[in-house]
Amino acid sequence: APEGEADDLGRIKGIGPKLQARLKELGVFHYAQIAGWTPAQLALVDAELGQFQGRPERDQWQSQARLLASGDRKAYERVHGKLGPEAAPGTDA
Repeated sequence: APEGEADDLGRIKGIGPKLQARLKELGVFHYAQIAGWTPAQLALVDAELGQFQGRPERDQWQSQARLLASGDRKAYERVHGKLGPEAAPGTDA
């Protein structure tokens, strides 16, 4: 279970509703978790993504997650492009 309210992992480019659901099944709820994956943890998660294997590295999930966890929207947008509006708590936008 997440510690505190789960982050909206869908804000990470490359994570849509199916991947977000799969990550939750794997116990991933927070940007900081993704940002802190070791290469071995990344490989374990990637192996569980089925048809989406390779997305974490290709879409730079860890870099995105680090910037989202820090709250530095400007730095995120400089590196990864425009970030959409943040979903209101309790919504699935």
